[in-house]
Amino acid sequence: MLKLAVLASLALISESQAARWNRANNPNFFNAVAKEKMVAEFGELPLKGQIRDDRYGWSESYWPSNLGGIAYRWNHPNPQPFKYKLLTREELRGMSEAQIGELSPAELYDISLGDYSYSLTKRVLRLFTPKDLWWEGICHGWALAASNYAEPDKTVVTNRDGIRVPFGASDVKGLLSMHDAYNSKGLYVRVGERCSVNGKVHGEASEEDGPVTFPNRRDAERPECSDVNAGAFHIVLASMIGINSHGFVADVDRFNDVWNQPVTSYESTLEGEVSLTPQDLSSGVDRKIHLKTVMTYGEELEFYTPEAEAEGSLSFVSKDPVTGTPRQAFRSKNYEYILELDRSGKIIGGEWISETRPDMLWLKKPDVRFNDSKLPLSGLNRIYKPVIH
Repeated sequence: MLKLAVLASLALISESQAARWNRANNPNFFNAVAKEKMVAEFGELPLKGQIRDDRYGWSESYWPSNLGGIAYRWNHPNPQPFKYKLLTREELRGMSEAQIGELSPAELYDISLGDYSYSLTKRVLRLFTPKDLWWEGICHGWALAASNYAEPDKTVVTNRDGIRVPFGASDVKGLLSMHDAYNSKGLYVRVGERCSVNGKVHGEASEEDGPVTFPNRRDAERPECSDVNAGAFHIVLASMIGINSHGFVADVDRFNDVWNQPVTSYESTLEGEVSLTPQDLSSGVDRKIHLKTVMTYGEELEFYTPEAEAEGSLSFVSKDPVTGTPRQAFRSKNYEYILELDRSGKIIGGEWISETRPDMLWLKKPDVRFNDSKLPLSGLNRIYKPVIH
């Protein structure tokens, strides 16, 4: 039955005209942030690739909004989200370094600057509420930071009052993620449009989502819910990862929910060619190539709970870096699509076979001095130190 379903899909595609990308799906948008321009020639695109520096694409929490984001005391035995008392300088002086390390990333940042009015922590807490949806957070900031900055190492910063402030790797990753989530400046590129239709691809809903169904077909096939164009997707994926060795962010939920993930590798398999129709030929299509692609990305880490430990999870937010360890979590998506090539062998469009597909691909140039954020995070210049192999 599966084989028949695929053949039926291929037959429908072969009868259509060239599925060119529209203005929102032009893969050349990524030229502005890539070391080398996007390559459209199919024969020049590697069928597999991965980021050569494994310090990128690191796992981290998406810092859920309903826990207070980076103001959550993830390492504290009694975190009390939104309810804990902020500590005075005198109280901090009486604490051990290990006790200070139990505070939230936002608190640690404020203390490292000698800011006992906790400017960042208070601003973060005002951004979120306990009533926020379970999936809301700063996954866009995490995925972007993981694509642009090598994983940070743990470090200790001594503030002007002599208080030693220990930052774990996840503390710094949370701060980087918050910076990139709220940085208002810098060059931003995107391929694909945001789909706002509620629903899930069959089998992709989480338990927390409850009963969620596939949307009606008319909504699912809106232009912004059918993209990213499959041809544009393959060009960006193979050019950025296979040629540039640079990650980017993919929203891997096709419909309304946004799950931004840092892409790290891919592998494509040629499944054959699809016969052309007169309509294809009149539209400039010379070949149709059937591909299956596995795209791999960094996955979220969990906050520690005894229940998660009992289930054998290793993917916890950590004071230590996760690069090169079992705690680095990855997940993959399986995609299937048709590429449409012109007579010169360039990809000029494409169409999806799989219902699973990314909603958007995007990237933003990094702010290496951390000066352009809407939040006061320029102090990251003293805190961020990448892991050295």
